[in-house]
Amino acid sequence: MKKVSFLLSLVCMPLLLLAIDTTALEEKARYGDAEAAYTLALYYEEEDDKERAFLWYKQAAMLSLEKKSAQTKALESTIAERLHKIERTEAVYSSFLENYNDTDTYTSMKQMITQAFDIAPYKMNYLLPMTYDKVSHDNRKHQETKFQLSFQKDLVDNLLGLHESIVLAYTHTAWWQTAEDSAPFRETNYQPELFVIMPHVERESFIKAYQFGIVHESNGKDEEKSRSWNRLYAKAFFQAGDMIIAPRIWYRIKEKASSDDNPDIDEYLGNGDLELIYPWKKHTFKLLVRNNLHFDSDNKGAVQLDWTFPLWEENLFGYLQFYSGYAESLIDYNKRSDRIGIGFALSR
Repeated sequence: MKKVSFLLSLVCMPLLLLAIDTTALEEKARYGDAEAAYTLALYYEEEDDKERAFLWYKQAAMLSLEKKSAQTKALESTIAERLHKIERTEAVYSSFLENYNDTDTYTSMKQMITQAFDIAPYKMNYLLPMTYDKVSHDNRKHQETKFQLSFQKDLVDNLLGLHESIVLAYTHTAWWQTAEDSAPFRETNYQPELFVIMPHVERESFIKAYQFGIVHESNGKDEEKSRSWNRLYAKAFFQAGDMIIAPRIWYRIKEKASSDDNPDIDEYLGNGDLELIYPWKKHTFKLLVRNNLHFDSDNKGAVQLDWTFPLWEENLFGYLQFYSGYAESLIDYNKRSDRIGIGFALSR
């Protein structure tokens, strides 16, 4: 009987979606109705409105949880804000596009004007105008500016039927010697990445998702200052109460000895790392730990602690970063840094 009911629902769903009252459903969803949010997601997916569908799918998933953590509530607020922004943007720009009779032309122009290309933050985006490394290094000041830009773009969703997403990402991290007279960029690391991320099938499990990818990292320099490597990695996401636990392991893709800029990089970065994320009200705390697991005089590792806290703007955060250990940047993979920095985060 359950199978028959399920099949009937699949047959009837497209017809039901044609007749739904989106206004009433949105009202219900905003007051905690997970089924209403899921119906809206299906509706907008049929309408080929992928961004709105994706947001309502997220809302439905979160509303289905019995206990909402502080992180879940914050994410719900973000989704509601993004939905409101989409509606407001469409209302503002629709008046400029009324002369386009062709639907495809109208859609293309609206996308160009509103910049709605579904590009989202990936890792943290931040600016630390003031950082200080207490370790002395040749030809550099202790004080410098550090910033990071990181974004992602979904390429394909549910290609394998596992509710997975194939994602292209890019992260750009720079160390800027603003204390020098000419203010040169001392080091810049480039990290393009391709990965697939998928949710765990059991909703009530403490395992939440899996991620598998390939990542290249280099500093764009040549000769003796050149640094680069390529890795395959696997990552998992677990939730224990309000804390997210994300271990990652990787395998370095072998290079020819003649072209390997940093053959001993594994001795300093090891073969994995562990990230802990803990949200508390409007604050977030992150701890990244890395170690080569050599329990002797050759032991090398690093720890990074991040604290983001609210400021006067809702989507602007204060950011305090502390890093101690090896390989803060590629050029310093075999050198130690003890750095503290303060500034702003645009995403977290």
